[in-house]
Amino acid sequence: MKLKDASKKAAIKSKTIDIVFDKGFAGIKMANLAQMVGVSPSTLYVYYKNKEDLIVSVATDLIHSISQESNNEVKETLPFKLKLKTVWLYWLNFSINKSKEMSFLQQLKQSPYYELVPAETKDAKMQLANSLLDLGKSEGLIKDVDNEVLGAVIASLLTETSKLILSKKLTLTKKDNDLMFSMLWDAIKS
Repeated sequence: MKLKDASKKAAIKSKTIDIVFDKGFAGIKMANLAQMVGVSPSTLYVYYKNKEDLIVSVATDLIHSISQESNNEVKETLPFKLKLKTVWLYWLNFSINKSKEMSFLQQLKQSPYYELVPAETKDAKMQLANSLLDLGKSEGLIKDVDNEVLGAVIASLLTETSKLILSKKLTLTKKDNDLMFSMLWDAIKS
């Protein structure tokens, strides 16, 4: 049995994200991916048993990584509004600076592969958001509606803000960030 090389695994993950960004999940062909990474197809199968395993593994690794990073951004001592703004800015920066990874996650959520991602991974991803929204509701600062409704409002504004920045109608500056966050705040505050 061949040993797994961390740098090869990282290259496979990176190229998979690139392919999904350019062609969607249907664009992943294991033989082509192996060629792009510079390994034989049999070596690729040492890392992943099939395309489904590859996609779910890349998704799981990506979700774990960004969940941990976004959790690390939020300082417990901050008041609620600043915690929310910190998470907002993390995701805005991620959307802009890691657009391929963000595209992968957006496509994943709309695909049958999302159902194959382990429940504990999806739960960990939502834990910070749900606990933060629950805190805001308990403090009477945001609307007392279902977290999925609040999440939809936040995600929609985040997506549209990143589109405005990518199309250069807004910039990733404190002034524009504050403007867009204030619009988000106005939409969800009590």
